[in-house]
Amino acid sequence: MTEKDIPKVDFAIIGGSGTWAGEFPEATGFKGVRVLQKDMEYETPFGTTQPMKWLELSADLTPDRKPRQLLTVPFHGYHGLTPYDNPSEQIFWVFQKAGVKTVIAEGSGGGINPLLDPGDIVIPHDFIDFTKRPMNIRFFTKNIVRAVNPTCSYLRSLFYEKAQAEYRRVFPRGVYAVAEAPRFETASEIRFFADAHCDICGQTMVPEAYLARAIGACYASAYLVSNYAEGVEDPNWKGSSIFDRYRDSADRIGRVTLGVIAAFDRSRQNCRCGEYIIEIPDTVNNRISG
Repeated sequence: MTEKDIPKVDFAIIGGSGTWAGEFPEATGFKGVRVLQKDMEYETPFGTTQPMKWLELSADLTPDRKPRQLLTVPFHGYHGLTPYDNPSEQIFWVFQKAGVKTVIAEGSGGGINPLLDPGDIVIPHDFIDFTKRPMNIRFFTKNIVRAVNPTCSYLRSLFYEKAQAEYRRVFPRGVYAVAEAPRFETASEIRFFADAHCDICGQTMVPEAYLARAIGACYASAYLVSNYAEGVEDPNWKGSSIFDRYRDSADRIGRVTLGVIAAFDRSRQNCRCGEYIIEIPDTVNNRISG
């Protein structure tokens, strides 16, 4: 059943394939989180959202010693495995109405950089968008969204700190190649991405990064290396399947994301994300709209 009232919250977590195999947040074992409400669906101009959860983190966990509430949605809001019906626009419409100012996401991807192994964590500082997907940014803002430094440096530092407590190898920088869903890439495409100096490939960082900036929110994401990208396979690798890796990692990645939100301290936030919007004068906007 669809909801009418959207809670006012500052924070949001976009779940991905990293937590796909677990029940988030209930199965994470993270102490101090409770579910205020679940199965919250919203009608948006882009369609009905996937069911969301409304969470609260205990005041004992936060720097300001106040409870912290957030919204979360599973698997990037996708309806099934295919990103149809603009799921990112659906969830960001809700985030904008909720007043969200901090968005973090998690997922998985194929390792392009030969230094990466399955089981590593990459926290991208940049991306290259190889999709052909139209962007509905103008629905969310009349201003121009700059894509320079698309991920928040402060949130990345928190991701790095929390991920190191759960994973043996964590990389605080990387370039994410955004490929077209829902298929995996060819070996030739991966070689092309490698020539473009990409480290990991996936299908979800866009349009999330664009839309977060459009609603005035800081954004960062972290990705489990679930497999070697096509053509990069290590002949000596005898690891488990990607689905086994998801099961092994789901609760750990869930704890990482909750830890990032709990540790967020606005007094320490030193990013420049708010500067990467070019305000268009009303006289110009009126001509464009007219």
